[in-house]
Amino acid sequence: QHLTIGTMAAVAAANDDLAAYDEEECDIRLDGKLVFRPPVEVLPKTKRTEELQKRKIEDLKRKKEAAENLRKKKEQEEALRRKEEKLALRQKAAEEKRRAEQEKKKREEEEQRKKMEGGLDQILDALQRNVSAPHITVCGIELNPVRFRLLTKALAENYSCASIDLNRKGLGDEDGIPIADMLEQNCHLEKLECEGNNLGLKTAESIGEALKKNTCLRSLNLESNNLTASGGDQRGIINLAEALHVNRSLRVLMLSKNGITAQSGEHLVKAIEANEMLTLVDLSGNDPSLSVDQLRRIDAAVQRNRERASTVRRAERRERFALYNEEFKCRQHYMQVEAHRLEVEAHEERQLNRMKARFERWVEENEEAKRTEANVIEELEGDAADRAAAAASKGKKKKKGK
Repeated sequence: QHLTIGTMAAVAAANDDLAAYDEEECDIRLDGKLVFRPPVEVLPKTKRTEELQKRKIEDLKRKKEAAENLRKKKEQEEALRRKEEKLALRQKAAEEKRRAEQEKKKREEEEQRKKMEGGLDQILDALQRNVSAPHITVCGIELNPVRFRLLTKALAENYSCASIDLNRKGLGDEDGIPIADMLEQNCHLEKLECEGNNLGLKTAESIGEALKKNTCLRSLNLESNNLTASGGDQRGIINLAEALHVNRSLRVLMLSKNGITAQSGEHLVKAIEANEMLTLVDLSGNDPSLSVDQLRRIDAAVQRNRERASTVRRAERRERFALYNEEFKCRQHYMQVEAHRLEVEAHEERQLNRMKARFERWVEENEEAKRTEANVIEELEGDAADRAAAAASKGKKKKKGK
């Protein structure tokens, strides 16, 4: 009896262990007032049954872990699917919003184009036909955002305009994005003046990205444009500095009175030291934290670039002079060769003319000799005919006399 009680206790403990991993052990079926539990396997407590019990517990544990992992994987996949759906919905909404904004801008531009009269209309027409003046200013012309977009679109594909003056036109931060788009596409504009506007942080970032692709702009004036949000955000200036590591066309950069601090100043110092083309950089009137040492390093780098540019120009001038001398000598040689050729041709022509004249005289002499010979033969034949006639008449007279 004691053995049976112990065996049953061991089986109950094993069943409790199995119940911890077997999901079916928790199932209870109710039918009216009766409660039915799943059947329980009761085995004697032996070494073999203990091993079987352990294997069963391990199998149930693995099954439960696999089921739990599968459930978690499904939950993760479901969460990922929902996340992708939400992202797709957000992207679709953003795309629709962007499309609506573009359509709105296009309608505004078309309406504004219909209303435009005077100077700006003439400038746009000249830019679109690529017959504009090389230097354009919009002084005295009112520029609202729609008109300014029309102007930048006309400049994007133009190749007749080399510089444009947009100083003090009240341009805002949103107007700087069309400027950057224009700089990415235009391959002939060399000078851009935007002093005294309020272009702002977004403009600085956009122009920085555009300068990485632009290969023709030589002078950029962004003085007094609040590119750092009154010194509170230096990302735009840092982006401009990064662009200077790539750009190799810019020679003049004006960034005075923009609240540039020592933080972005250090990026500018490193960029200008790495750039070999900048010959004029203006950082006056910025934040006092911009140290004298940074300004001196920038000035030293600009001075180095000026000296390098002067050396290159002198070398180019010497090379041009050498090429001019070589060209002059070549021209002299070509002139001498041409003169000799003309002289030879003249000599040959004179010789041909003499031969032609001699041939013509020979032909004339032959014809004259033939004519003379024909005349002599004709005279001789006439004389012979006369003698024959005279002899015949003399013979007749003698016969009559006999």
